[in-house]
Amino acid sequence: MTLQKAAPAPVSAKTSRFAYADNLKVLLVVGVIVAHSTMAWTENDAWVLEEPSVREPLLTLLNLVALVGVMFAMATFFLIAGTFTPGSLARKGLRRFLVDRTVRFGVPLVAYLLVLSPVVEYVDAVNNGSWDGGFWAFLPHVWRHPAPGPLWFLEVLWVFSAVYAVVRTVWPRRATGRASLPGRYLLVAGALVAVAAYLIRIGLPFAREVGQDLYLAQSPAWVAGFVLGVVGAERGWFERISPELSRRLFRVAWTSVAAVVVIVSVVVGALGDDVDVFFGGGTWQSAVLAVLQGALVVTMTVWLLDVFRRRANDQGRLLAVMGRAAFGAYLVHQAVLVGAVLATRWVGWPPELEFLAASALAVVGCFAVGALLARTPGISRIV
Repeated sequence: MTLQKAAPAPVSAKTSRFAYADNLKVLLVVGVIVAHSTMAWTENDAWVLEEPSVREPLLTLLNLVALVGVMFAMATFFLIAGTFTPGSLARKGLRRFLVDRTVRFGVPLVAYLLVLSPVVEYVDAVNNGSWDGGFWAFLPHVWRHPAPGPLWFLEVLWVFSAVYAVVRTVWPRRATGRASLPGRYLLVAGALVAVAAYLIRIGLPFAREVGQDLYLAQSPAWVAGFVLGVVGAERGWFERISPELSRRLFRVAWTSVAAVVVIVSVVVGALGDDVDVFFGGGTWQSAVLAVLQGALVVTMTVWLLDVFRRRANDQGRLLAVMGRAAFGAYLVHQAVLVGAVLATRWVGWPPELEFLAASALAVVGCFAVGALLARTPGISRIV
């Protein structure tokens, strides 16, 4: 009798308690890359490069998708970061927590400012005609006026983390049991975001940059995302979201998305108004956008976290690699995308194909670099 060798057991997918968070971060980072790529092909002069615009109806579709995404995407990043902050502080204590956050956020920021920012800013300066000299002559200029680019997120997150750590050290949280997320809290939080967003945009429009790469008119959403994250983690809200509440979050979130699309399309398309009327100045349109953003910040972010926790908490090999590489991909995406956009200028394709090619190339390139950073000794401890 011949004994057959047992077939090797399949390699199990890496699944951890927090796989859902990595999977959600992958989706968000891909969204950020594609959003910046969209800015290059939609007549938006707020990004590094301007390419021949895609044509209608894709132009309107991309602008609407980008507008909806910017209303809640960064709040979702802050929500995820907030959910892991209380546990990290409890394990490490104030001093070690602050040192750890300073190293984890500060080292990538300094590396970006010294290495990647000069390249990106040089391309930007040459593209907009403000610099006609060489790269090496440009270096002292950009180092005197450092631009953090997308790493403004790390600066703001460090401030939020430090404030939370100090507050919780001075006023420790009273021990309470796990509780369900009260819907009325979300209603109050959404109202506060709407009021704060409307008021701040009376004098500071939604899309106006303050200082270097900081859009402070969007800050109410960032604060709300982080606060929801830390409070929800402390009270166990996100572990006990009922199916009924999840369905309500879904309905409100996607109804708000539909409302943004319909209202902006009617006002800009049918009535002929400029889209800027939604971005501030005390207009009724800016009030409508602020209310819809308040709804999105407290429903779409929590719904995404819940649906990924329940339905996307496992990983195959590819997702495991991408999840580990997501932070690194975010750190380098601006520079990689600039290279991808410049590469499309060699092919002479229609703008729609160039947009798709650059987006795909940038996503693959960013996660490839992120995966390499995550496997590099020393660097892997930070990213």
